[in-house]
Amino acid sequence: MGPAATRVRHTDTTQRAVAHSRPFSYDRRRYERVGDAWGSMKHTSGLSITLAAIWVLSACAILEPRAKEDLSEGYALLYNLVSKEKQSSQLSIIKTISPELKSLLERISETSKVTAKVLDTLARIKPPLTLEVSHLPRIEQAARESIDKEPTKQMLRSTGVDLEFNMVSSQLAAMNYAAHLARSLAVVETNPRRKQFLQRTDRTFSDLHGQVYKMLFTRYQR
Repeated sequence: MGPAATRVRHTDTTQRAVAHSRPFSYDRRRYERVGDAWGSMKHTSGLSITLAAIWVLSACAILEPRAKEDLSEGYALLYNLVSKEKQSSQLSIIKTISPELKSLLERISETSKVTAKVLDTLARIKPPLTLEVSHLPRIEQAARESIDKEPTKQMLRSTGVDLEFNMVSSQLAAMNYAAHLARSLAVVETNPRRKQFLQRTDRTFSDLHGQVYKMLFTRYQR
């Protein structure tokens, strides 16, 4: 075989080698593009997670003041209630009632005084609380005032068993409300000292509610 034939054979071999190498070069470029796309996806995913985290933190920052406001409003309702209940025993000064009912009303009045005093102290713990009831819509405020005045009117007009029945019925609702207010506040309160106070208050007013309930259905059952 001469030199010319050898060169032709070498050229054919080289061309076939190049031809076989082209698909590999194409695949390599394709894999590079896939790699670039995957890198872009990872970057986009990371950016999305970051933005989502920022959104959650922003939402928490917005909701936190509202949660504090709700907590203060709950304490204000409890404080307003026990401030009224401090006067529970005063009606016995102008009305004749049984010794048993008078004793129960005095316990309710004393418990309410202590509760209001502790609330005054706890309200100064950081974060401080506002114990003033926020402004309500006029209609709602008028309805609440009407509800508060109605039992008083009934008690002033009544005597004997009817008087005592109205007094005990009014206290049954008030003790139940106080217990549930304290219970609901204890669920969301994070300050340990306040939380313990609320749990004790729940138990105290629940016990008073039980005493009022027992008196209502043993002495004044109709």
